[in-house]
Amino acid sequence: MIGAAGTGQGPAWSPPNGVGKDELDAQVGPQVHAAITAIADRLGPLEVGAINYPATGLEPFDTGAVTARVAYDISAYRMSKDLGYSRAYEKLKKEAAECRSKKFVLVGYSQGGHIMGDLAQSVFHGNGPVDRSRIAAVVLIAEPAYNGPSPRTTEAIYSQGKLTQDQDHWSIGGSLGQRAAFETNDPVVSICVYGDPVCDGKDLFGQDGKPKAVTNKDMHFLYLGHPFEGVKDFATWAGVQAARIIQPTDPPGPAPAELPGKPSTPPAPAPPAREAVTIAQADAKTVTVTVADAAGAGPRAVRCWNATDATHNWKTNYLGEIQISIPRNGTFTVTCPTAPKPGTFSLEFFNWRWSPAIQWR
Repeated sequence: MIGAAGTGQGPAWSPPNGVGKDELDAQVGPQVHAAITAIADRLGPLEVGAINYPATGLEPFDTGAVTARVAYDISAYRMSKDLGYSRAYEKLKKEAAECRSKKFVLVGYSQGGHIMGDLAQSVFHGNGPVDRSRIAAVVLIAEPAYNGPSPRTTEAIYSQGKLTQDQDHWSIGGSLGQRAAFETNDPVVSICVYGDPVCDGKDLFGQDGKPKAVTNKDMHFLYLGHPFEGVKDFATWAGVQAARIIQPTDPPGPAPAELPGKPSTPPAPAPPAREAVTIAQADAKTVTVTVADAAGAGPRAVRCWNATDATHNWKTNYLGEIQISIPRNGTFTVTCPTAPKPGTFSLEFFNWRWSPAIQWR
């Protein structure tokens, strides 16, 4: 794994009180450390390398963030980020050459997420130091080029001291622009807390006329210390999602030993697989949906597409989104905001699954 700390963190900075300079918190920052730990908990011990770069350009946070936005090309932030990108590129190239079977996980927080996102896109677009097959997963935490509509992005709402996943999945963008969307087959997990002036800073000023970096700066540090979706914090949750991309299912346990002289009992045949979701066209805009043992039961955003998971495109075949309460078992209807055109059609149940495709007539 290769980790890039955020601004004010990492090898170029003095470690926090009580933290040794060689500890992971000091090398990659606590947010990246949390994600790395979650991945290692599932996959086993992993080698971790840190990117040593200035990690400067946003201090003090309130005025530095504004300066980076309005004068990006000549800002200290860009010089720091570009140097971090160069060092991450060279580190990935060097380690890949030393071990040609090694695969990599890229993890970054804040400015470090900006670096790792840029590096991942270089690789996925064929301009990186390794083939895309050698990138096992990418975790981007609160990066300033956050692209809300990109696949596998997740936003959280902070209210009354708690973080909860937002099912509406609003289209938000980073304070330094929105990077090009990743493809659905890119193994990228990207997260953001609503109101974080770094990843949700597309609108530089709030309704009070003040820069978000002044009024909301504390929201950039909510990725630790607040439980999210059943795990200890949002950064850890992101690591868990990345681990599931790398290893979708737990490995099978060892087969039981046979007793001498006693033939083993053949395993019972597996029950036929049940499709959790089936859909059928009901009228010009409405779909009948039947679910069985739906793991995604409950309130959820449902999107209509003239496409499949592999072919969907926000600009050409997105038909809108509605909110639905999905039963564990049963039938319900979804009325698409825009009438589908004849051809391929499917539903996306946000943060759960896609339906099988049907032919719309």
